Formats: sequence, structure tokens, C-alpha cells
Amino acid sequence: MKRKIALSLAALCLGLAPNGSNAAAQDKVNFEDHVKPIFRAKCFSCHNTNKKTADLDLSTFTSLMQGGGSGAVIEPGNAGNSYLFMVMNHDSEPYMPPNSDKLPDEMLQVVKAWIDSGAPETSSSKVMLPKKPSVSMSVDVAAGARPEGPPPMPDVLSLEPVVHTSTTTAVSAIATSPWAKLVAVAGQKQVILYSSETLQPLGVLPFPEGQARVLKFSRNGALLLAGGGHGAAKGLAVVWDIKTGKRMIQVGDELDEVLAADISADQSLVALGGPGKVVRVYNTATGELAYEITKHTDWVYSLEFSPDSILLATADRAGGLHVWESFTGREYLTLGGHKAAVTAVSWRIDSNVLASAGEDNNIMLWEMEEGKNLKSWGAHGGGTTSMEFCRDGRIVSCGRDKVSKLWDQNGAQQIAFEAFSDLALQVSHCDETNRVIAGDWTGEIRVWNAADGKRLGNLTTNPPLLEVRLQEAEAVVPPLNAKLAEVRKAFEAATGERNAHLQNIEASKAAYAAAQKTLADPQASLKQHEGQLAEQQKKQPETVQRLAALQKAVPELTAAVDKAGTASGMMQEDEGLKKVVEALKAQVAQRTTEMQQTDASLKAVTAEAEKYAQTIASLKQQIGTDEKSVADTKVAEEQTVAALKPYDEKLAAAQSQVNTAQNDVNVAAGVVERWKNYIALREELKVLKEKQSVKDKVELAVLEAGAMLKEKQQQVDAAQQMAAAAMKDVTESQKKITELNVVMTSAENEMKAAKEAVTKHEQAIPMLQ
Repeated sequence: MKRKIALSLAALCLGLAPNGSNAAAQDKVNFEDHVKPIFRAKCFSCHNTNKKTADLDLSTFTSLMQGGGSGAVIEPGNAGNSYLFMVMNHDSEPYMPPNSDKLPDEMLQVVKAWIDSGAPETSSSKVMLPKKPSVSMSVDVAAGARPEGPPPMPDVLSLEPVVHTSTTTAVSAIATSPWAKLVAVAGQKQVILYSSETLQPLGVLPFPEGQARVLKFSRNGALLLAGGGHGAAKGLAVVWDIKTGKRMIQVGDELDEVLAADISADQSLVALGGPGKVVRVYNTATGELAYEITKHTDWVYSLEFSPDSILLATADRAGGLHVWESFTGREYLTLGGHKAAVTAVSWRIDSNVLASAGEDNNIMLWEMEEGKNLKSWGAHGGGTTSMEFCRDGRIVSCGRDKVSKLWDQNGAQQIAFEAFSDLALQVSHCDETNRVIAGDWTGEIRVWNAADGKRLGNLTTNPPLLEVRLQEAEAVVPPLNAKLAEVRKAFEAATGERNAHLQNIEASKAAYAAAQKTLADPQASLKQHEGQLAEQQKKQPETVQRLAALQKAVPELTAAVDKAGTASGMMQEDEGLKKVVEALKAQVAQRTTEMQQTDASLKAVTAEAEKYAQTIASLKQQIGTDEKSVADTKVAEEQTVAALKPYDEKLAAAQSQVNTAQNDVNVAAGVVERWKNYIALREELKVLKEKQSVKDKVELAVLEAGAMLKEKQQQVDAAQQMAAAAMKDVTESQKKITELNVVMTSAENEMKAAKEAVTKHEQAIPMLQ
């Protein structure tokens, strides 16, 4: 009995131990060991290598991760956002498997755990980084309206070329910004941004996937799209932010390079096409395929969204030209008219007219109500290779005749620019600068003024390395410094000559001033003497008059004295008469003296006046001489001052040459400094890239750790569930043990009683014998 109980307890303990299937659950959930068996049982019949329903093959990890016709079906790290799990979990239609019940929760949990843990392929695989959160890039853009704010222009971007070769190749793509003075040209594994005004490079955008075959700015000018790749190998389209140079979108995984691509004006869709004859339209917010257009029978050469985003025009090598509803992919119009490949399509800014160009030489205009041809004209002999609408309604084109041309909408040629040496392949018009940019088969890119056809310069798709640019810039500086030294020497000589002449002017001015001073002294003396002469001349008449009166009166008085003396002699006793005689004698003596004095004074005044008159005459003669000297020195001064003009002109010319030479040196030094700064920027960007790489690795490690933690947590949760189940089993087992103990006690009692009964029977048997 005890042996049976021990065996029962051992069996119970074995029942509580984990079985093999539970142990396997402790391993990392991966595709090969856990998910593939589920797909094999439930999904392979419709999704295998030979039968790809919805273009989806689940039979291998690689094909699964490539996705199907709707794009990727797995988002590592997020099962809730993975399309495959959503249809399996009946969270989204169509429910999978079709026409069947939902898969068991155990299977769904395995798939969910696998995706949430990073979707590793095997137990030793590392988890993959989940996709970055989707960001809507849609914008509201009124067709033809200038966006608010300053036009988007590149910030400081790297100018280091991705590739530089000894020769250039055919120009594959050119685009101009609709609202900025900016042009983009395609090179090998890169796109170069230039100022359409200064023609200076503004940035290099790497395109390591190959050659860009098409470039398109978004309608607001904030984004640049490039479509291209590597022939017979890979094709895709990417979108950059113009300001930062950062890649914002990458869509497409073609088996051949993309030849045509565009982004809608609202930036919600990207369309691309090429040798595969299929136009694929992607949602920019998710990167998922929105729809496909399979009507084209030959290579898709060109496509473009209308400025209002409503329509999409596509064209092919067989002359096919179609218009579609851009948001649904439904056919809107088929435009038949071209007899050869359609190489370009372009919308007028109001979206009402579509222009197309082809190898049949023609440019054709189409209205969008009924698809009628409005105008058609032969543009280029041998075929038109590139064409686009300008913002003002003009049309620019180029072709196999090597010539770029500007047209009005009636097909009247406005200007034909100078011919290239080879086939003209690409052309664009910068609406902000009214310049035409075109490139040819040899790789030459020319820039013309659209107003007069004058060539303004050239651009290149093959810019030199920064060190080469620096060397070239530094080589320019020494000759310019030598030229500056030469013109400075000439300037110093001209300055010396002018200063010497200025000294002559100062000398002539001093001579003139001295002559004026020499003239001023006798003039002052003359004025003084003329005053003195006038004073003497004023005194002379009075003296003459007094002398004349005295000369007349004195004889009369003398006669009166004689008469009075005679009378007094006759009347000697008359004392009064004697007194009169004496008084008269006194008067005669007095007046005689006065007359003599007046006569002397008159002689003195006359002599002084004659002296002054002589002095005045002498002064007047001297003044005449001095006035002539003043006039002569004045003329000499004026002539000397007038002679300064040639020296001024010579000095101004020398100064202008110095300024020009100095400016040339400053510009050259600025160019040197610019390339030094860009080399330093390149090194900083390298360091930043390395740091970003380290950051990405850290993020990956964090994600892996998170996935592992999540997996371990799931294992802990499973273990806790198992522990809870085991605890329940233990509790039930303990209850059973208690019950068994009761049974065993009862059995033991019964056994004891039985033994006692047997003993009694055994004891009684002898007694019965």
C-alpha cells in the first residue's frame, strides 16, 4: 500500500514539471523556428514562391520583409501597426485566412510576440530597427500662389562632391525652384545645388544609389525630388528638404532605374515610372504604395502632377499620353497625337493646359475638359528632348538640333539661344531670375539671360574636390597681390605728384597773399596822405583869404596911421587923438605881424600840401605796380589751381585701380576662406556622421535590449502563468493528498482491523482444531 502511494506522488510531481513544448517557448521567438511553421500551415497555399497572391510571398524571411503589392507588411517592433498582423487578427480587412475562422490565439500571440520583439529571422539574428513614426508631409498650396515667407534656400550644406571624375557625362536632369533663385543639376551619385543668380554652388546632396534621371522641386519650393538609380539593377525616388539637405522620403524599389517622377503639390503623393512600364504612386506619409498604373505599353519617359494636385499626366516611349485622377488612379483622359516617344510633359500654372513634347519634333498643348489639342508646332528638328512651362505661360524647350528655345503659347519663337556642340538634352527656366539653364550630351551646362539671349556663365555636374578648389583659389591670390602692389606704387607716385603740385598751389597762393599785402600797405598810406592833403587843402583857402584881407587892410591901416599922425601933429594938444594914433600904430604892427605869420603859415601849408601831393603821386605809382603784381599772382594762382585737375584725375584713376585690385584680392581671399570653411565643415560633418552612427548603434542596442527585455518579460509572464497553473495543480494535489491521507488512514484502520481479525482468526483456528 505504501509503495502505491509513493508512486502516485512521483507521478504527481512529474505532472508538475515543465514539458518539452514549454521549454521551447523559453527560446527567442523567431521566424524560422516559430512563425514559419504557422505560415506553412495556414498561409503558404496562397502566398508562396509560385503563387504570390497580392504579390506577397511568405515562404521565406527575405520575401516576407520585401512586402507585397501594398508595400511592407511587417513593421518590426510594432505588431499593432503591421498590416500582416492586422489582417490576421481581424483588425483590418481583408481578414486572413480568407473564408476561414480567425487563427487560434496561441498562433496569433506567437506572431505578435515575434513582431514586437523586432522580427528576428533566427534565434541568433539581431532585431531590426523599427520604422520611424510616420509624419504627414501634406501642405495646402493654392495653384500658382507664392508661398508665404522667404523662399526656401539651402542653409550651410556640404559642398564636397560625392564623386569627381576627369570627364563629364551627359546631363541627365536639371530643375529650377519655382520661387527661389535656385537650380539643381544631376551628377554621378549626387545632385548639386547652385544659385541661379551668382552661379555659385550652394550644396551637394548625395545620391549614392546611382544617377538621377529626373529632378523636380515641390510646388512650394521646399522639397527636391530625385528619381533614378542604376540601370537594370535598381530604381527609386528620394525627397530632400532644401534647407537642411536631409532626406525626408524614399520610395520605390524598381528593378531598373526610374526615368520619370514627381511629387504632388500638396506633397501627399510621389509618382514614379521607368522601363518597367508601370507607374507607381506612393503615399508620402507612410511610404506605402497607393496604387499602380499599368496601361503604358512601353517605357515611362515623363510624368507630372498638375499644380492643383488633382490630375497626373504620364507619357511613354511609344507615344502614349494619359491623364489620371491623382488621388484614385482612375483614368481621366487619353491624349492621342504624338507619333513617337513623348519625352516631356508640363502643366501650365493654372492646371488647365498640359504641354507635351516628343521625338516627333512637336510640342502640343491640350485642354483638360475634353482633351482637345489646342496648338501644335514643330519645335526641334530630330526631336524635342526637354520642355517645360514657365510661370508666365511661356514655354522653354531644347532638342536634337542642339538649340534651346523660348516660345509663346501660340508657338511663336521668341528667342533661340546659341547652339551646343552636341545634342541638347535638358532645359529649365528660372522664373525668379528670368534665366534659361540647359545642358547637352557632353555634360556642358549653360546659363543665359532669357531677355536678350546673352550667356551669363556655366555650371557643372562634376564639381572638383574641395582641396582642388582651395588650391585653385590660393593660386589666384599671389598674382592679384602683385597687381595690387603695382597699382599701389602707381597710386603713391600719383599722390606724390599731386602733393608736389599742391605745394606749388600753396606757393602761388602765398605769393598772391603777399602781393595783396604789399598792395594793402601803400593803399593804406595813400588813404592817410590823401586825408592829410585834404586837411591841408581845407586850411589853405582860409589862410589865403586871411592873408589877402590882411594884405589889403595893413596898407590901409598904415595910411590911416599916417593920416592920423599928420592930424595929431596938427593937433598936438589933443591927447585923445594921440591915443588914437598910438592905437592905430599898434593895430598896424599887430596886423603886420599877423600878415607875416599868415603868409608864413600859407607857405608852410602850401609846402606841406605839395609834399603830400608828391607822396600821393609816388604812392599811386607804387599802387599801380602792386596792383599789376596782385593781378599777375592771381592769374598764376588760378592757373596753378586749374593745373591740379589732371593730377586729381590721375590720382582718382590710380585710386580706382587700387580699389579694383584690392576688391579682387578681397574676393579671392574670401573664396580661399570660403573653401577652408567648407573643408572644416566637411570634417565637422564627418564627425557628426560618426556620432550619428554611434547614436544609431546605441539606439539599435537599446531596441535590441528592449526587444530582449520584452521577450524575457513575455517569458516571465509565461513562467508566471505556468507557476500559477502549477500552484493551482499543487493546491489541487495537496487537496487530493489530504483526501488520500484520509482514505489511507481509513484504509490503514481497515487494514489494522483486518489484521486484528486475521490475527483473531489465526488464533481461533488452533482452538477450533
